[in-house]
Amino acid sequence: MNRFVLACVVMSVSCAKIVAPSGGPVDDVPPEVVSVSPEPGYTQELPTRITISFTEKIRGTAGSIMVYPGGGWEVETKGSEVTVTGESVGDLVMITLPATLEDLRGNSIASPRTLVWNTVPADSFAEVTVNVLRDGSGGVTSSARCDFFLYPDTSSPEITQFPDSLGVVNADWLYPGDYRVVCYEDMDQSRRWDPDREPGYEDEISLQPGSREEMLMTMTIVDSIGPRISQLLAMDGWHIELLWNEQISPLAEPGQDVTVTGPDSLPVTVYGLKSSQGRSSTGRVTVYTGELSDTVYSIAVRGIKDLAGNPSLPDTLEFWAVDSLPGTQLAVQSAYPEDGGIDVPSAGPFFISFTDWVDEAAAESLYTVTRVADSTVVTGEFTRTSATAFSFIPERELLGERQYRVDFRSGMVSLQGDSVGGESWTFVPAWSDQPGSISGVITGTGASVVTIVAAPAGSGGDLMSGEYTTGRYMLDEIPGGRYTVSVFVDWNSDDVWNPGEPYGAWPGVVEVFPGIETQDIDIQVVP
Repeated sequence: MNRFVLACVVMSVSCAKIVAPSGGPVDDVPPEVVSVSPEPGYTQELPTRITISFTEKIRGTAGSIMVYPGGGWEVETKGSEVTVTGESVGDLVMITLPATLEDLRGNSIASPRTLVWNTVPADSFAEVTVNVLRDGSGGVTSSARCDFFLYPDTSSPEITQFPDSLGVVNADWLYPGDYRVVCYEDMDQSRRWDPDREPGYEDEISLQPGSREEMLMTMTIVDSIGPRISQLLAMDGWHIELLWNEQISPLAEPGQDVTVTGPDSLPVTVYGLKSSQGRSSTGRVTVYTGELSDTVYSIAVRGIKDLAGNPSLPDTLEFWAVDSLPGTQLAVQSAYPEDGGIDVPSAGPFFISFTDWVDEAAAESLYTVTRVADSTVVTGEFTRTSATAFSFIPERELLGERQYRVDFRSGMVSLQGDSVGGESWTFVPAWSDQPGSISGVITGTGASVVTIVAAPAGSGGDLMSGEYTTGRYMLDEIPGGRYTVSVFVDWNSDDVWNPGEPYGAWPGVVEVFPGIETQDIDIQVVP
């Protein structure tokens, strides 16, 4: 053979590589239980060795396979088998196979599974079904678990169960007693709930032998950290918007403070604050100020609370203000009751809001509620509820089925000098559930007992009658409304006035207001 050819052959052999064959399907099939020995169920004697076989080799985190009641059990995973050995101290042995059990490719078992061997009837135990939800968006993850602590021991769970793919936990075979139940997503695999970082919820339940109970657990993070400013926007010469890292609670509590300082170190008037409500991840606070110039200002914020009540830490920011005019003019933004509203709660409250900050005293002087029939102005309490909104609570409940009118007269001026025109709208309250009363003096007859009748003068209310002694009287528990009031001596005791029986009536209509005593309804009986 030619030496050159021989050298090439040797080089070809020395350069050859051995590689695994390529191709083939990817293993995505979860392991399944194929046999359990001895079989679970009612038995005369609890097993001391249990073997669970799977369709393939498995692995699991330390302590992932749980045995109840605990203590003295050893769990060994070898190949495709799990062996549990030990001795039970109770009336049952329960083995929980969690979703953290996986094959060598990382495919977890299809769903958590519970195996039970018991020597006493099932109705000696209790059962709890827990529906586990996740607050907000997203479902319950595979790290979720529910720990059941049997009082008085709250240091370690009596039993742990895992939600299925629908978020349902079936915790059966529970010994009767009082339990603390904690459901949470154990994201750090610590088997301890961290409320600041892990969504969870806890509750208590008392179980009796044979009881079947249900619980709803909505997991959420127990927030203990205050909000932080994420961004500042100078909107125009009178408005600053603060964006926060979470939703902000209504700004009505003491200790919530925002101050603005100009380049001359003089304070700028802060008229009010308004938080934008809604289910968003970012809170918004609008700061209404005196007129700003096109220069650098400093804003200091403290005590702004999130929805969990955690206050913000003191924070100071510098920003460049703008002296532009707002993009919207002052106007009534919304009002309640709406125009033409019916069956409106007679006790209020009623509301009015504006597109911008307005002075409370000026708004109160321009806002009135009037009963249309007799032009009676309703007295009440006018209060600011936010930087741009107010409420009105009547001093006494309004008459049902009577038309009322809300007037907001013209004359309101915004911080920028915009004026808003007058507006009016009408509504009809519902009948109040709170009764009133009528009182007065009955004279003109020597009879010791008379019959008093209060009849509705128009719609609403019921006819009321009864026997009263002459002299001072009071009709109690009368629904609000308009009534005619009459008195007669019922000689023949038929509860009806008959010609010839002494009679008297109040000359007009008596208005009864909810919760109010209508006095001096004096009636003289004429023979």
